[in-house]
Amino acid sequence: MKCEDNQEFGKKRAFCGALHTFAMSVGITAVCMLATVGVLGLEEPSIEPGVQAAAFETASRPPEAKAVQKAEDGQVIPLGEAFGIKLFTDGVIVASLSDIYTTGGICCPAAEAGLRAGDYLIEADGMTIGSNSDLAAYIGQSQGQSVTFRVRRGEKEFETTVTPVFGEGAFRTGMWVRDSAAGVGTLTFYDPNTGMFAGLGHGICDADAGSVMTLKTGEPAAITLCGIVKGQRGEPGQLRGYFSSDESMGRLLANNETGVYGTLDSPKEGTPMDVLSRDEVKPGPVEILASIDGSGPRLYSAEIKKVNPADQPTKNLVISVTDKRLLESTGGIVQGMSGAPILQGGKLCGAVTHVFMDDPTMGYGIFAETMLEQCNSSYKQDIEDKEAA
Repeated sequence: MKCEDNQEFGKKRAFCGALHTFAMSVGITAVCMLATVGVLGLEEPSIEPGVQAAAFETASRPPEAKAVQKAEDGQVIPLGEAFGIKLFTDGVIVASLSDIYTTGGICCPAAEAGLRAGDYLIEADGMTIGSNSDLAAYIGQSQGQSVTFRVRRGEKEFETTVTPVFGEGAFRTGMWVRDSAAGVGTLTFYDPNTGMFAGLGHGICDADAGSVMTLKTGEPAAITLCGIVKGQRGEPGQLRGYFSSDESMGRLLANNETGVYGTLDSPKEGTPMDVLSRDEVKPGPVEILASIDGSGPRLYSAEIKKVNPADQPTKNLVISVTDKRLLESTGGIVQGMSGAPILQGGKLCGAVTHVFMDDPTMGYGIFAETMLEQCNSSYKQDIEDKEAA
């Protein structure tokens, strides 16, 4: 993905675009799910004590149909496929702040200007910030001149001025910023009528700031699973994987607290299935469709222990893994499996989202109906945006 040259920017200080690359490790990019650690196969800090992200597999077979079939309204194809996610933020996010040691003492210009972790930096001196490397170069060439940032914090935008100081061999502001994230998750379903997909069942969050990352552009990508870190009490397990192709599978259109949504370039095969309404989902036996290795999606037995009130957007289901094969392979729910479809009575009722830190056999799920509503909303918004362009 290329950034355009900005002539005005060039006049002031070279602020050129960069080609973004991704690596499946926390040192370069990090992804964290809401209120948990690890749905995306990256080691992420838990935001809510005792909860993290998850996935599944069993001896049963998933829906067998190979041909793409026409779906009735409200029907989708459950997937359970592991996939890679590449996401670029709208602006750069302030991940954390740190002190700078200078000849005049210790300071943090960014903190002194009122910036906080989780803020988005949209513009620098009136010019769009393309990437974190662009911003670092701009500040590095500032020679200590003040930089005025347009900042977005939640729903509000404001301006603040930061004066870089010289310390540790360069001009710095005391900000650590991030412009992208990458990781592994699970596709929940595909809608053959719209070409849309839904996945994860929770938003992609910044690992340090803990907030849902604002999407600028992004894409689903093919991955190869290459190992499992088995979960245990106090330490969530993890699916290991790597991007197996440079080619995109489609486009990300939305990243919010209920999941990620977008379009796929190639249709998915399978049998369309009804989606249970929220009030139809009941405690009892279910199957989870998930990929934990290169053999693809499989069905694993589980049980819904509790259905929480439908007025909350996420953490609607409390689920327990009962399948011996899955328990032996993963220890239960592991990072990288968020988004794994939950089937009840031959219908899609939800998706796995989190794992309990004190018991990896247990976790949370989200209503499938919620994800379908969000998917349809993203589809309509994309059409409106195209018509307005």
